[in-house]
Amino acid sequence: MSRTMTAAHPMSQVDSAPQPLRWLVRWTNAELDVLLDSLVDEELAEIPELAVARNDPRGAIRDSVRIHLVALSACVGQPPRDGRMTMPAFIGKHTRALARRDMPSLTALLRAFEKIHAGLWRRLAAALREGPYQLAPEHRADVLELASAHLFAYFQTASKETAAAYAAERALLERRAMSRRAEVVTAMLAGSMSPIEAEHALGYALNATHIGYVAWTDSLSQLDRLDAAVTTLIEHMRPRQHLSVPHGERSVYGWISCHAKTWRDVLQDGSLPEGIHCAWGAPQQGVGGFRASHLEALEARRVGEAVGLTKGVKPVLFDDVAVASLASRDLASASTFVHRQLGRLASEDESAVRLLETLRVYLEELASPTKTARRLHVHPNTVIKRVERIEAMTGRSVDPASLSLRVAVELAALASPTHDV
Repeated sequence: MSRTMTAAHPMSQVDSAPQPLRWLVRWTNAELDVLLDSLVDEELAEIPELAVARNDPRGAIRDSVRIHLVALSACVGQPPRDGRMTMPAFIGKHTRALARRDMPSLTALLRAFEKIHAGLWRRLAAALREGPYQLAPEHRADVLELASAHLFAYFQTASKETAAAYAAERALLERRAMSRRAEVVTAMLAGSMSPIEAEHALGYALNATHIGYVAWTDSLSQLDRLDAAVTTLIEHMRPRQHLSVPHGERSVYGWISCHAKTWRDVLQDGSLPEGIHCAWGAPQQGVGGFRASHLEALEARRVGEAVGLTKGVKPVLFDDVAVASLASRDLASASTFVHRQLGRLASEDESAVRLLETLRVYLEELASPTKTARRLHVHPNTVIKRVERIEAMTGRSVDPASLSLRVAVELAALASPTHDV
């Protein structure tokens, strides 16, 4: 290469630079090919993950290094402000192109900047001492000082702007991909897309057993916590596959396929941060199961919110609220049924609420005062007295085998507080 100024670096920019920086531009222009070869060799040796291009990986790295050497000279005419300078527009364009391929990674790129910076400085210092570009000792200090400051300002700015542009482009691509996944899921749930097409678009096998879930948060400020909480919960299940898509501003729809049946144990043993909620359907097979388990998750949320289960820290499972779900499709009839079975016990005063909870546990424990007392942390005699009060209020004896009574207790939280019986 001729040792003259190239067209890539207009003379006006170089002429406006301090004399020591003009030496830097002349040196990089003249030694460009040699610099590229040596810098690329070092990068490949120390950061092998840079060699990700399918065709001619060395050539791809060389092109990237060349772009930054050109930009380094292009910035020579501007004094850095607070250690920063304005990058040429082609640097951002190049960074976004790399981000769209996700090759190489941002971490590898930033390490490459460090290596280029260090490699250039070593070669610059050597060129000042010997060879055709050596300077007299009295001039070296000025060149080395200004050139070092220019290198530092350039690579500091390039690192920051590359990190920002790369992350922004990846985030944009992820939003687009997520939006596309949401469109495909909506079409799948509506039955307007073939399973084969959906599988290809989602990367999620539909010929499997699916467990659908819906997760949501109380406020937009908790969205990051929502993603983290759901991810942690699902990681403990070790699913074979996991699909999630945003729904609205504060909720997520998702599905998993698990190897084992431990998913229920994970949900029952796990807890959620305050303000984070999730509801789960039951395992269902195939394309129809994908839709059915999702609908169950939505229903588990509806019932869970209605009866106050989502106020706690536990996920809501459809199987745990299935009776209330199925029996509350007609809320007016359900309320009539509850008040007919429970009478004043279905009111909202504190005493009735305490007695209703006692009755619920008493029925679950098959009318055992001892087991009921243990769960409620009271004396068995207290349980017996409460059951007597319940019988007085309802006008009938408590029969643990009565399906009507058990269903009424399950539906009580869904019934309207006052009702003409």
